[in-house]
Amino acid sequence: MIPELLNNTKIPSTEATNFETFYSDSGVVKYHLQTPKLLIYDDPRYEDFPEGFLMQKYDHNRKIISQMSGNHGKYFESEKRWEANGNVVLVNSVGDTLKSEELKYHEAEDLIFSDKFVSIKKGDQYFTGAGGFKSDTQMSKWAFFKTKGHLYVEGE
Repeated sequence: MIPELLNNTKIPSTEATNFETFYSDSGVVKYHLQTPKLLIYDDPRYEDFPEGFLMQKYDHNRKIISQMSGNHGKYFESEKRWEANGNVVLVNSVGDTLKSEELKYHEAEDLIFSDKFVSIKKGDQYFTGAGGFKSDTQMSKWAFFKTKGHLYVEGE
């Protein structure tokens, strides 16, 4: 019984505490990551942030354009895909705030999405969706599925 359990247990190839790093592409900083605990697994390779994380995304001038945090996260480098779970918060450069229990981010498509309940605060407006959500990372082009909310329209 014990050998079977050991064979099914994944052991990280790397472990770090109070970890902080910058991700870059062609010498340009793209992300800054902070996490209390980092675990790196091989086959398939991914980074796990089991105690939460804070990730900041930069533009080409190294200005923060969005920030995402969650109670748990993973980064799959070969797929350029991030996953965040538990009290996920995403804030864009103008302060629009998304909250959910789950959020996925695909770097190549600059696309965030979730099948879980999502709420967005844009200025004094609130939007919620229980059946799914997708958007660009700046939340300028987004779509809800099964929505609720209040939209204020100024009269003439």
